[in-house]
Formats: sequence, structure tokens, C-alpha cells
Amino acid sequence: MTRLHIRDSRARAALRLLALSALVATSVALPSAPAAAAGPPNVVVVLIDDARMDDVDTMPLTRSLIGDAGATFENSYAPFPLCCPSRATLLTGQYAHNHGVLDNVAPLGGFAAFDDSQTLATWLDEDYATGYVGKYLNEYQPARYVPPGWDTWKAALAPIHYLDTDVSVNGKIRSFEGQYRTNVMANMAVQFIRTETADPSEPFFLFTSFDAPHSGRPVEPDDPNKIYDTQEFPTPGVLGKYRDRFDDLPLDVGPAFNEADVSDKPVQLAPLEPWEIDALTEVNQQRREALLSVDDAVRRMVDELARAGELDNTYLIFTSDNGYMLGEHRFRTGKNLPYEPSVAVPLLIRGPGIAPGTVVPQTVGGHDVAPTVLGMTGLSGASGDFVIDGLDLLPLIDDPALHARRPVVLEVGPNPTAPEGPYRFHAIRTPEWKYVERSTGRTELYDVAGDPYELENLSRAPEYDQIRADLAVLLKEYRFCAGSDCW
Repeated sequence: MTRLHIRDSRARAALRLLALSALVATSVALPSAPAAAAGPPNVVVVLIDDARMDDVDTMPLTRSLIGDAGATFENSYAPFPLCCPSRATLLTGQYAHNHGVLDNVAPLGGFAAFDDSQTLATWLDEDYATGYVGKYLNEYQPARYVPPGWDTWKAALAPIHYLDTDVSVNGKIRSFEGQYRTNVMANMAVQFIRTETADPSEPFFLFTSFDAPHSGRPVEPDDPNKIYDTQEFPTPGVLGKYRDRFDDLPLDVGPAFNEADVSDKPVQLAPLEPWEIDALTEVNQQRREALLSVDDAVRRMVDELARAGELDNTYLIFTSDNGYMLGEHRFRTGKNLPYEPSVAVPLLIRGPGIAPGTVVPQTVGGHDVAPTVLGMTGLSGASGDFVIDGLDLLPLIDDPALHARRPVVLEVGPNPTAPEGPYRFHAIRTPEWKYVERSTGRTELYDVAGDPYELENLSRAPEYDQIRADLAVLLKEYRFCAGSDCW
């Protein structure tokens, strides 16, 4: 697909999105049910994998049922933009430099590097029925192992094959050959809600982790990697009824896409070729199509809560483990980078006391999810010398001025081939600025308020010497912060 085709297809894509929105308007009405007696609130976390901030644009059910019905966070970040470190952060409330999961695989990361003795599950288990459904940490094994604190454990096993899924069900392996992976996880999540709401004497906490839009098998005829005989453009598996649903959807070819001048960047890649733009367009379309099945899953979970009369007494948190590059600054695909498409993630929260349509401007991160769940449940959480680095976000929803200046640390750990070496980068993100220090000694400074696409690296501009120096001091202060020192 050429640039001209991308622009010309916008009208058709807009019409398709209008039609989809019209369908949503007629389908999100929830069934009535007797209101349950208000007790301790339930909490449901819905996590997706490798989803960018703008991926939610084509998830109208999720936007309507969680974001529009509650709060949308404008500036939410994955402090370590990679699956395993981010998931460990979501479960513990700690930055990766504190929980120690610094990669997806050993020796620096993966399941083996994660100390699961204190997580949301162990903190809530005494007072809540706890359930985990979906993808856990990479290299999760042995598959019969059930981490502490989870009353119901249904972890999808690797590899990600959208039509052939094995699941560790409370330590016993079940196979779901021929069934679409997202739907399998959705069925399990809905069943957990149905079971727990049948006996409302105990509140529940459910962590549901979907793979989409992460790439995975099977290989399909329109996959760019198959068409172009490459490995640069992986795609997810798409459910048959949604295949080609977005075949006219253009890329967001903003200023950072195939950036004209990257001479100021530490990594300077060649411009995208026309065939690569075509490939990225297809990658984006398939990612969005795969997320429609997650959109359905969210609708089913909300519907089940409504049927049980528990929707108004349930918090729902929707987010992603990290973002994903799609041609910005000439990076073909990927994550693990300090740029906005890699680190910015959607965050939507609805629940008791949250006014519909709330927009939260503060800078927040994945390390804030666990303490927010604790705030929702009123439980204290960590014990001993375990410290939580994040904040309860509920007070921020009510007060836009609260913690308005708090920065978020962005980091990616050492190179796996040199595990004792320095972090590949550390960065600090404030409401106006992003400052990056790389292990190579190169630095980057972006006025993200005035230059949201991060086109101009100001780190060598003399007129910004003081700002750079101030941010370097701030980064030194926060780089390895712990507990309240991170606030």
C-alpha cells in the first residue's frame, strides 16, 4: 500500500468506524438485574499485550463500557516496555529495578526471575476469591506450578498459537485445539465471574491477561512475513469473522512515521521502503482485528457482572503491558525503546465513585496498578520489608492537582549477553519533558509538551543546557528509587 493509498483509504476507514460506533450504540445496553447488596467491591483487571495507546480507538465496546463509564488516563506509561518486567510490575507495584525481572528470558528475566511470594494474589487472598486467567510470564514452567495466592489458576502456556492453546488449570494441563485463544480465555473469565457472583458472600479479584494484539501463530496467507519472506513484521492470529474487518484502515502516518531526519537520534535506521509501509499497514490492520475479540470479551465480562447485579460494585481496570512501534523514527516494529509509541499505554478504570467521562491528566505508570487495587479493596498489602513504588490512583481521579508533577521512571535493563553491564537506558518522564540516558553515553531530551512526536532531540542544544542538567539530577534521584521515594 503506497502513501497515496493510505491517505485515500481514510474516508472508507472513517465510514467503517462510524458504522461500528453505530452498532455499539445499539448493543451496549446491559440487561437489568436486581442490585446486589453493596459489600466490599470486586476488582477485575483486563490486560492486553503489546497494545499502543491508539489501539483502543477501534475497540468501541471497551471505550464505552470502561473508559466512557469511568476514567480515561491521558498519560499512562509502561515503566519497562517489555512483557515480563511489565507484568511483574503490575502484580507487585514495583519498578523493575526493585523486583528484578529485567528481561523476558533467563538469566535476567522470565518466570524464573520473578519472586512471586508477595503479589496482589497473596495480599488479597485472605479476604478475596482470587483468579488468574490468561498469559503469565514468559518461560512459565513447570506448568503444573500454581503461584501462591491464586484460588483459581488458568494460565495459558507458550507458544502463542491462536488456534491451539494449552492451559494450566489449577496445575493440570488442558488442551483447546481448534478453539480461538482469546475466546478460550474469555470463556474462563466469564465462568469465574459467574461462579463467584453465585455466592456473593466473598468479593473477588480477577486478573485476565489476553495475548492480543501480540504476534502468534498460525501463519495466515496475508501475513507480511509470509508475503515478503521476512521476520520483521509479525502479526497475531485473527478470528475468522473479523479477518479483513479493517482491510482499509490506514496507518497513523504522523510526523514520527518514517521520520524524515533521524540524525539527532542515537539509532539511525534507513528510511522505510514502500513494501515495508505496505507490510506495516497490514500489521496494524491485523492487530486491530485481533483486538475485536478482546472487545467482545470485555462486553461479555461486563454483561455477566450486570446480570449478577454486581457491575455497580465492581472496579474494572483495562491496560496493556507495553506499547509497540509501527514505523515511528524508522523503527519497523518492536518495543524496549524510550519513545512514546513503545512506552505509552491505555489505562481505563470504571467503578464505584468514579464519574463517567472523567479524564485524568497526571503522569502515571504500571507500578500504580497494584496499589490502586489495594486502595479499591481497602487492604494493606505488602508485609515485612517489601516496598511498593506506585500510588493509589483513585485520589488522583478526584483531584487533577494531586501528584501533578510526579515523574515516571522509564528503564530497560542490561543486554542479556552482558547481564552484569549497565541498563540499556534510563529515562525520566515529566508532564513536559523526557530525558534519556543510554548505556552508550548518548542522551536525548524532548519537549514532549511542545513536540509530542519527539522529532527534535534537544540534548545538544546549548539553550537547553539548564533544563538538561536539572533533568539529569532528577533522573539520578529517581533512577533506582524505592517506595515513597518514587512519589
